[in-house]
Amino acid sequence: MSEGDLSNLRKVLARDLMQVYIRLLLLMGVVWFCVQTFSPFLPLMLWALILAVSLHPFNQWLAARLNLRKGLSAGLFVLVSLILIGTPTVLLAVSMAEHVRDWAIFLGEHGGSIPEANPEVSNWPLIGPALFNLWQAAHQDLVSVAQMVQPQLMSAGKAMLGAVANTMLALVLFFLALIISGFMMASADRGATQVAHLFNTFADKQRGAELQALMVATIRSVSNGVVGVAFLQALALGVGFLALGVPAAGVLAMVVLFLGVLQLPSALVVFPAIAWLWLGGESATWAAGFGTAYLLAAGMADGLLKPYLLGRGVETPMPIVLIGVLGGMAAEGLIGLFVGAVMLSVGYKLLSSWVDHSLSESDELEQSSS
Repeated sequence: MSEGDLSNLRKVLARDLMQVYIRLLLLMGVVWFCVQTFSPFLPLMLWALILAVSLHPFNQWLAARLNLRKGLSAGLFVLVSLILIGTPTVLLAVSMAEHVRDWAIFLGEHGGSIPEANPEVSNWPLIGPALFNLWQAAHQDLVSVAQMVQPQLMSAGKAMLGAVANTMLALVLFFLALIISGFMMASADRGATQVAHLFNTFADKQRGAELQALMVATIRSVSNGVVGVAFLQALALGVGFLALGVPAAGVLAMVVLFLGVLQLPSALVVFPAIAWLWLGGESATWAAGFGTAYLLAAGMADGLLKPYLLGRGVETPMPIVLIGVLGGMAAEGLIGLFVGAVMLSVGYKLLSSWVDHSLSESDELEQSSS
């Protein structure tokens, strides 16, 4: 090859390489802009996708039983869910607002003073004497006590306002995600086909189908093992609280539900209820003993049900899914329950496929050499 041919070849390669760099830069710019534009809606769409995948089997059952189209049954299901979940939420918010109003009226009628402490408070275990002294001091001089605990009141107030704001935002996000999930369930078949095509572009057809099935099974497994178990436990404990006459049984059951979803122990509610049963209740000794046994059994039920339901229907070993749930929760919050389990399950599947493929290639090389 002559020197002129080499020079022409270099020019062609340089021009083609420059075009590749420009196209790559433009592609990265488009991807970056798309990510920045979509990122505010990512949590909402993830929750909608999780709800759609988890609730789709029930929507199919509902459509078959009522002889409705999937879109109509999904709309009906979302409407009923909004009523069942939204009504208690609104009633709870109204109840809290009424309590705040009653306290404001009470303080206004007493001129901003605190009534005299009840002597029975001093008999409460652990916190009784300290709470009685603080209450009595506030009755005598509210301004001095308020100044004394002002830093604690400010920090507690900020934490409470932050918790209320986060709770309201989470509820609004959940209701919007539930509505969007209805549209997803209405076109579930077309969406599943599009997702299958997406997986097939990254892997072969068989492996793409396996990954899609793994992701769907993992999401449903976590939904049953976390949310389902939390709901059953809250229902069982709520019935027990009502039967034993524990005050605010419905509110306590709702707290147990939130604790279960957040992967916190229900003992935070069960132990105080048992303490009230023995110290403040009017039940007989045998009834208190039976109630204690029931509450303890219901409180520990999640430890038995969760490992079974988390590994049900998923080829990934249950410890992998459980680690993904707990690790995802610690890293990304509530949505990390699902994202962590799915990502760890997919990573485990890819690692297992790579190991199996490497071993099969090694066996083929050994057989061919022999």
